[in-house]
Amino acid sequence: MIVHDKCTGRDQVHTTSGSGMSICNIGHTTLHTPSRGLHLKNILHVPSANKNLVSVHKLARDNNAFLEFHPNFFLIKDQATKAILHKGRCRGGLYPLALSRPEVELRKEAFGVTKPSLSRWHSRLGHPAFSIVDQILSDNNLPFVSDENNKSVCDSCQLAKSHQLPYSRSNKIATAPLELISSDVWGPTPTSVGRHTYYVSFIDDYSRYTWIYLLKKKYDAFQVFRDFQNLVE
Repeated sequence: MIVHDKCTGRDQVHTTSGSGMSICNIGHTTLHTPSRGLHLKNILHVPSANKNLVSVHKLARDNNAFLEFHPNFFLIKDQATKAILHKGRCRGGLYPLALSRPEVELRKEAFGVTKPSLSRWHSRLGHPAFSIVDQILSDNNLPFVSDENNKSVCDSCQLAKSHQLPYSRSNKIATAPLELISSDVWGPTPTSVGRHTYYVSFIDDYSRYTWIYLLKKKYDAFQVFRDFQNLVE
């Protein structure tokens, strides 16, 4: 990731000839290595400069590291563990530091290589009708792989739009309290103040009187039922 801010001062970078080059932005970036990221802080963006230069002192100081320069390569090592964080080659008598490509470029590359199927877009967009998916992909010029054979079938849509069959009509009518009790366990819910996440209800069919018991675990329902049975009997 590269982050930069507009440079508001009039500081310049001076060359050996004494000429000054204006600084437009100041920012920082990260060089990704297999071990950890190397931070390059206070980078000066100088549009008129032909080369990108890195201060060895600042690189070592900002990352608690040190550098070894060999005839054909160089190493960046961790100051504490001596582990190699980065290895680069010597080219033309210079030691170039290869930065990772910006995230935007990586996203473009990944976007161009991977083409999701129409069904995958249907899932990503929240399961709209396939005609809407076609319109969105067309309007935004998004890539996809056609899968016309599976276009009309989506398991999630089938389950979400299915209807429960009606219950059979009951002719049972309670004639006295506690003759017929209906019960239901509900949850999980957001944890309450008492750390309860379920509740079980017992409803007397005759009087519609209701008992509610809060549960911390769903398997507590059986013991609560036994307590309720002892209470009402």
